[in-house]
Amino acid sequence: MGMNQSLIIISLIARLVLVGVFVTAALPKIQDPVAFGQSIVAYRLIEGDLVAWTALALPWLELVCALGLLTPWIRKASATWIATLLIVFITLHVSAWARGLDIDCGCFGASDENGTNYSLSILRNVALLAAVSFLIWLDFVRKNPLKLKT
Repeated sequence: MGMNQSLIIISLIARLVLVGVFVTAALPKIQDPVAFGQSIVAYRLIEGDLVAWTALALPWLELVCALGLLTPWIRKASATWIATLLIVFITLHVSAWARGLDIDCGCFGASDENGTNYSLSILRNVALLAAVSFLIWLDFVRKNPLKLKT
């Protein structure tokens, strides 16, 4: 198996993992934006109408970007948005952890758990950021390496 084929397989796995995670995260929040809004309020960073708009818009952005990773004409933009979201999520977790907040992050909708394992959440998001960074590198820097040469 050549280098190009390895890149194709690795990028496909990375795309599918990212799609799975972001679709799994988006759907429960789309179904229950009120519960997601309560998770947003728990971070104590925004309030009022901005919470409602964020609770309504963010899950749809996650869903569209996730599906966009599989759509050739928007995959670069989708990957860039996902990277941006992951940086924001990592920053929010670090901020909440540093402020001693014991909250349910709302990452995958409402949950029964009390509090967030911040180190695990941050580690997960850093791993996802590494995966999407690899895809961005492939799409922007390598300039379409996914076409097999015959």
